[in-house]
Amino acid sequence: MPKLFEETRIKSLLLKNRIVRSATHEGMSDEAGFPGKELFALYERLARGGAGLIITGYAFVSREGNSNFKGMQGIDRDEHIPAYRALVDHVHSHGAKIAMQIAHCGRQTTRKAAGTQPIAPSPVKDKVLFVTPMQMNEDDIERIIEAFAQAARRARESGFDAVQIHGAHGYLVNQFLSPYTNRRKDRWGGPVENRMRIVSEIYSRCRKQIGHDFPLMIKINGHDNMKKGLKIDEAVIMAQVIAAMGFDGIEVSCGIFEDNQSTIRGDLPVEAILDEWDMYKRKNPVYRTFMRYLGRKIVKPAPFSQAYNLETAMAIKKAVDIPVSVVGGMTDPSSMERIIAGRAADYISMSRALIADPEFPEKIRTGSKALSKCIHCNLCTAYLATKPLRCYRGKRSPANQAV
Repeated sequence: MPKLFEETRIKSLLLKNRIVRSATHEGMSDEAGFPGKELFALYERLARGGAGLIITGYAFVSREGNSNFKGMQGIDRDEHIPAYRALVDHVHSHGAKIAMQIAHCGRQTTRKAAGTQPIAPSPVKDKVLFVTPMQMNEDDIERIIEAFAQAARRARESGFDAVQIHGAHGYLVNQFLSPYTNRRKDRWGGPVENRMRIVSEIYSRCRKQIGHDFPLMIKINGHDNMKKGLKIDEAVIMAQVIAAMGFDGIEVSCGIFEDNQSTIRGDLPVEAILDEWDMYKRKNPVYRTFMRYLGRKIVKPAPFSQAYNLETAMAIKKAVDIPVSVVGGMTDPSSMERIIAGRAADYISMSRALIADPEFPEKIRTGSKALSKCIHCNLCTAYLATKPLRCYRGKRSPANQAV
């Protein structure tokens, strides 16, 4: 796999291969967002397993942006810096580089997790979490922009090799970018340039804190998979604007909470969701019984397929001159090599494949062409509401077909 294991450089960041561990919520931090021992152990396994770059699970930039999933990382105070410096040193000692993903959940959280009513660009109800957020005013927007900038500063001072802004998956930045969740009529909503304004402001403010020599990347949706959501034509325009701003890389994904699970695809573990997620545990017995038997038929989860974001990543790659990474359904080593060799993307990002087997990259490097062990049962994500990240099944499925 000569292309997959080329050395590359993104500004000061030298990577030993083109394999990225995509940001994945781990649930291994305390209530204040400080990393726990389990996170040190997980990142050591990923580093030893051969990932060139590890991107952390999303870290909240302010407490109100905390996830309803247990144990989200946080970077909203300077007291976090020594703890993360120790984590970064630990990863570096095992031969990998590490970037911090910084985020705000916006409406995709609960009052209990955020400590206040969730906020968003517009008061559009989240139909999965049953939350109607408060619409942000100018002071709210200014406060969040500055929170991103200070979080980026703390990440650099902690020794991270790069920062990634989470602008995908229905979280706050994506909520501004998407016409489905951004119904504003002011300078923050409407046409693409207005919806992009928050990214521009976050970028400028972050650069003032971290300088222009430090890699600053972003994750975006190629599409939201919603009828009135972000589509690929607008995503390409946004990617071009992002590149012109000076971002150092784009990771291409898709989907939001409400879109029938297109972000991850595969099985919908209805039983685990009903048993683990607070908002569903509180539902009446009739609803729970109904969903237990008919939930999959009602929701109709998106079926798994190999490299399911590749088409949108290719469209973005053709439109920009900065590195593009693609995530989603990356389980076949031969397909990964073809993607890189064909210049369809610059980096391969993986999440569930590395949950199932953190040593997957090293196995590929040493000659294995076997598919990932992940069968896309998605129990790993369902149980994150209450439990730390782990794989619950490890057998290969016929659904894992090469492309």
